[in-house]
Amino acid sequence: MQLSQLRAFCAVVSTGSITAAAKVLNRVPSGVTIRIQQLEDDLQCQLFVREKKRLTLSPAGRQLLEYAPQLIEQADKLRSLMRNEQAQGCLTIGAIDLGLIAFMPTLIGRFRERYRGVNMDIRCEPSERLVEQVLDGTLDIALTDGPVQSPSLESDYAFSDQLVLITEKNHPIVTNASELCCQEVYGFRQNCSYRLRLDSWLLKTPQAHLKVVEMESYHTMFSCVSAGVGAAWIPQTVLDGLPGRDSVKVHTLGPSAQSDLYFIWRKGHLTDNAKRILQLHHVG
Repeated sequence: MQLSQLRAFCAVVSTGSITAAAKVLNRVPSGVTIRIQQLEDDLQCQLFVREKKRLTLSPAGRQLLEYAPQLIEQADKLRSLMRNEQAQGCLTIGAIDLGLIAFMPTLIGRFRERYRGVNMDIRCEPSERLVEQVLDGTLDIALTDGPVQSPSLESDYAFSDQLVLITEKNHPIVTNASELCCQEVYGFRQNCSYRLRLDSWLLKTPQAHLKVVEMESYHTMFSCVSAGVGAAWIPQTVLDGLPGRDSVKVHTLGPSAQSDLYFIWRKGHLTDNAKRILQLHHVG
């Protein structure tokens, strides 16, 4: 099985005829016919039902169509990666702290290994600031909590995590803010998407009257909680990496606590190096 044969197959399916497929592929019709026949011989099955001048997919052809476009796409991505080993220039990328802790290190390491000629500028910012810097061109691409709704931005899903509530070890189970037996909750500044979620959660039970103390470090939040002073929202991935995580009690917050992270960039302005890091992400 060859890629040229799969391309011929997909072209015939999308255009509906050998002649039209030949024009798309810039080949002569006989060449397309030969590739289809070679593919059928290799797979030992009939891919098209030929009725007069019409071609319709056979059951085997429909099955192949489920996989052929993906195989072609992955091959094209791999070829692009291998042909751009000598990439140069700069990649300025930003991420929220969760992205830099839980997701970006491995991806950045793979990028540095493959594209050593590219200078990288990596910045950690709150989600609101990342959006601003992508829009004004300061950042080529950013990883932030999403999805981000803006006609000026494009995005691509990266990964998901869960936000959890942590309290001191012996705290009763918490399902809403009114059940917290403490006087304060720890969170980031108000330009952080996680802080907005925390504020929304607290507003659902205004009788709780909890003070939000701003801290810019999950480690500091964790230390205060484990000392029995307050409570905090924290991503599960971050919590898993903290020493002494068994010294606090973890409360799940339900489906609304899922955090989906996306790569974002200015619409129509995805740089070559930003494309390369996205390709590395997709090929795993």
